[in-house]
Amino acid sequence: MKKGCFAVFLLVLLLFGGALIGGIFLAPSLLAETTNDERVVLIIEEGDSLHRVSEILKDEGVIRSARWFRREGQAAGVDRNIRPGEYEIMPGSQFEDIFALIQTGQQREQVRITFPEGYTLYQMGGRLEEHGIASQEAFLEATNAYFQDQDFSFDTAPLYFPMEGYLFPDTYFFETDTTASQVVSVMARQMEKVLEDYKDLAKENNLTIHELLTIASLIEKEAFGDHERDTIAGVIYNRLEIDMLLQFCSSVLYGLDDGQELATRLLYRDLEVMHPFNTYQYKGLPPGPIANPGRASIQAALNPESHDYLYFVVGNGGHNFSRDYQDHTQNVEAYRSQRTLEQ
Repeated sequence: MKKGCFAVFLLVLLLFGGALIGGIFLAPSLLAETTNDERVVLIIEEGDSLHRVSEILKDEGVIRSARWFRREGQAAGVDRNIRPGEYEIMPGSQFEDIFALIQTGQQREQVRITFPEGYTLYQMGGRLEEHGIASQEAFLEATNAYFQDQDFSFDTAPLYFPMEGYLFPDTYFFETDTTASQVVSVMARQMEKVLEDYKDLAKENNLTIHELLTIASLIEKEAFGDHERDTIAGVIYNRLEIDMLLQFCSSVLYGLDDGQELATRLLYRDLEVMHPFNTYQYKGLPPGPIANPGRASIQAALNPESHDYLYFVVGNGGHNFSRDYQDHTQNVEAYRSQRTLEQ
């Protein structure tokens, strides 16, 4: 063999060998440990493809390359044998571990819990207790403990539950042995992820995250549906701009029972009760959120409708909005007349 040909052959051999060795050592390196050494729950629905599974794992931080995962999975024939189920992916799992797992159809013992948008921490704790995950008391204590471990900058003196507003309402799947602290951590981190999409816009609007969540919680408790969230947000900003009392009944109710919101009906005498959340007595925003808002109310708080409404009262299918007190009084009388007829 001529020297030139031998040199070319040797170069090709080295490149091939390097690629082979690199592939051997590269594949494990494409795996990323899950944060805080926590397990990741992978839910595969009927009909989900290998492509779909790879994107979920990439989004959850389990793998770094969805493309490499698909390539290896197809080579192993996994794409033809994926079975729906709820899978527990352990930190540091290798591709072959995941491939073997998602072909089993494994079902984990979990409890599905939905926390509606606008639930208070007190209500969330009650729902956890109903499902046997943790007692309401343990949950509320865990929220306070979580707050102590974090670096929050707002004044907690007037707050009943410092983490109110900071747990994202959603549907969660918890193992039956999940602790109250783990529940709080999962829900708080989910809210942090959601807020990442809005931090820049909040800063542009000169709002702190605490103010944003406070406004969003007011919208959440007052709105009858998505169609009026932006309108209610506009009323809040309009009143704040002219230094007018917000006069939101939802905030008064929240403060009557120290954040437990046991009262369901507001009486006229309740408006005279002096507490930090009584927006009939104190101007400006209440000292903190009165509930845990969902994404739609957070968006509304950052994108209020531009109008000159200052009042609203319950109407048919929502609220009736008005620009002055005279029109508002007429709307209130119409509402009272309607209630009288219904009774």
